[in-house]
Amino acid sequence: MKLAISGTLTDEFLTYGRQLGATDVVGGTHELGKDRGYYDFNDLMWQKQKIVVAGLRWAVLEGVPAEWCHKIKLGLPGRDEQIDNWCRSLRNMGEAGIPVLGYFFSLRSRPGNFGLRTSRSTLSRGGAVVTSFDYELIKGAKGDYWDPPVTHVDEITDDEIWANHEYFLKAVIPVAEEAGVKMGLHPDDPPISPIAGVARVFRSHDALKKHIELVPSDYNGLGFCHGTISEMDGDVKDAIRYFGERGKIFYVHFRSVSGTVPAFTETFIDEGHADVRESMRAFKEVGFDGAMIDDHVPKLVVDTEQSHVAHAYAMGYMKSLLDAV
Repeated sequence: MKLAISGTLTDEFLTYGRQLGATDVVGGTHELGKDRGYYDFNDLMWQKQKIVVAGLRWAVLEGVPAEWCHKIKLGLPGRDEQIDNWCRSLRNMGEAGIPVLGYFFSLRSRPGNFGLRTSRSTLSRGGAVVTSFDYELIKGAKGDYWDPPVTHVDEITDDEIWANHEYFLKAVIPVAEEAGVKMGLHPDDPPISPIAGVARVFRSHDALKKHIELVPSDYNGLGFCHGTISEMDGDVKDAIRYFGERGKIFYVHFRSVSGTVPAFTETFIDEGHADVRESMRAFKEVGFDGAMIDDHVPKLVVDTEQSHVAHAYAMGYMKSLLDAV
């Protein structure tokens, strides 16, 4: 298992990661142009060399801009063009030697991310600020909650999202195999449905099993989010064992939450209802050897805008767990 960093890849941040013991990078798309609709080989090559010079390995390119793929997710006209561009990204990643693409099939909210929350001012240990979610507060949301907005229908069902996802996987997984690039799906966060009229199907262990079975391939798997899967019904360690034993965990987001849907709160990595020591042991037992990043850290009373102190605390805790197992 490899400790990784994720963030805006300035020279300073890459050095910071190395100083904390990271060996790998997850993400790295922040500085890449978004005008083409796909990841260009030259951009990927230059970004990779910047990472390599810093003494790190680019393990996972995570994050496909919503405007590049919302038609795919919703089954809108133009999705085939977006799929063609997705395949172009995969081929360019293969040429650049980037082994994993992490992605969401959920929509982006107007606040700007895929992990939807109803509060960013919840108080945690010692007054640290964390995010939280309460489904009751979001039940009245409409299609303009999404970015880009969903305006063509009032409701999109489970069956429609599953059909769109299967259409997508059947088109892109063969290209991923040819390019040698694994595709890791991040579960819907929060794992509850519907939100603003749109079904969110990747909300349970069974749904994630269905995902890997739709198009069986060594290149079709998961970006395993420990926090999101801890928000679901069931034991997160059972999911680690099931998917890990099958080689379907391509990388890990490692964080803690307190509570499961319909309401939960983010916590420090050493809190939460799941025992992260046992989770790390389970990753070791199934032979997982990919990159792991910390995720969704609290805001501390003394820190930087980029939460360097909070990330250092979480990464140090993770490194201790990794060393222990």
